[in-house]
Amino acid sequence: MRDKKRLQAASDAPCIRCGREGQTRACHYNGFRSYSFGKGMRIKCNDAMTAFFCHNCDALYSEQNYGAWEGGSKNIERSEEFLFWIAMTTIYLQEQ
Repeated sequence: MRDKKRLQAASDAPCIRCGREGQTRACHYNGFRSYSFGKGMRIKCNDAMTAFFCHNCDALYSEQNYGAWEGGSKNIERSEEFLFWIAMTTIYLQEQ
């Protein structure tokens, strides 16, 4: 599912994790459960599964940064944290 309204709302919102303003974008979930949310080869998951992150916070949760989490249970923790920030983004949008 694509939701242009949700994706565009990111540009006016602060980063849901650190509060930085002016650099926010909608970042698609890429954790362990991403295929349950529509991710496929060259396809991002459902737009409902996005968190509003600034560049720095997005980099922390990006697929290229898995190594910084030391693998194993740390990657599970990273995936779960990403889901938490997606939930917080949804709550933020409902309150606006």
